[in-house]
Amino acid sequence: MILRRLIPLMIAVAVALAGQSTPAVATTPTEAWTAPGQSWALFSDDGTLVLSAGNTAAGGRLELRQAGTGAVVRVVTSPFKFHAVALSADNQTIAATVTDTSSGATVRTIRLYRVSTGALVRSIPTSAARELDSLHFAPDGQTIAAMDARSYERGGQVHVHRVSDGARVRLLTVPATTAGVRFSPDGRFLAANDRVVADGRAVPGVRVFRTDTWASTLSLADGNLLVRWTPDGAGLWTKRILPGVPTGIRLVSMPSGAVQRSLDLDLYDGVSDVTDDGTLALTHRLVAPRRTLTFTSTLTGADVATYEFGQDVFPGDISLDATLFTYARTTAPSAFDVHVARTPTS
Repeated sequence: MILRRLIPLMIAVAVALAGQSTPAVATTPTEAWTAPGQSWALFSDDGTLVLSAGNTAAGGRLELRQAGTGAVVRVVTSPFKFHAVALSADNQTIAATVTDTSSGATVRTIRLYRVSTGALVRSIPTSAARELDSLHFAPDGQTIAAMDARSYERGGQVHVHRVSDGARVRLLTVPATTAGVRFSPDGRFLAANDRVVADGRAVPGVRVFRTDTWASTLSLADGNLLVRWTPDGAGLWTKRILPGVPTGIRLVSMPSGAVQRSLDLDLYDGVSDVTDDGTLALTHRLVAPRRTLTFTSTLTGADVATYEFGQDVFPGDISLDATLFTYARTTAPSAFDVHVARTPTS
């Protein structure tokens, strides 16, 4: 499940256009617990833990909690704001990216913390020109990848580093304007958001690299952005985001690129995550008012459940067993609480 920042992709013109989904009666999700002051959250690979992050003027705060109860396992704070977070597959190491200015220079850095104590294990400086907004551990925990998005002709690279000593393994140029990077569950591939020029205009894309040679093995160039890998690593879920075109969900085979499943949503809808079994997608609005979250069947296009809120909400992750999901709810300008709630099928 791919790590996603909860700042939505904004599209300039909001024109209503019917999509393919069948509306569900709006309701309210059943909450399991809340993390006040946190802005975004993700589940551990095994679904037992939730790692969340929040920032204030004083710096950043990470909270690791039990997924079922919300009991706090570990808290980590930093004088620098956190831009992205990740948890190793063995749940022993937390990673976070910060913009470190302590030396007087601006250094985009990956920080590694030990879960058992909260101690800083290693600080890995990178050559990133922009904030590192996406972060992910390889399944074996030996490498970590962080991505800075392209902005004002700077950034747009994936920085792959060795966890044991911080040495750079590879620097990959993928000039996407939205950061997204994710290792496949078997560790054979690394997928990242990309940007390509098609018919004279730049559109989003996804590029997949082999991790043994770092050669590019697949490029999806028609407005795709990364959502997540399938559990067996044989497929890649993407969302198609193009101006004036209904958002699409696609399941693409690896490494052929053949489309296994395709579903159109509504114009200016977004996709946050897909369940492990591939049957439900957590969808939301990309433009104001952003006050609904929906679980949509990827098989039929029907909306299984729609949740309405009094404030803007931003979706996060779905747990491994598809019984819980995360979202952030606006409490004040630039302030949020993270909520963990039960899915409609739990």
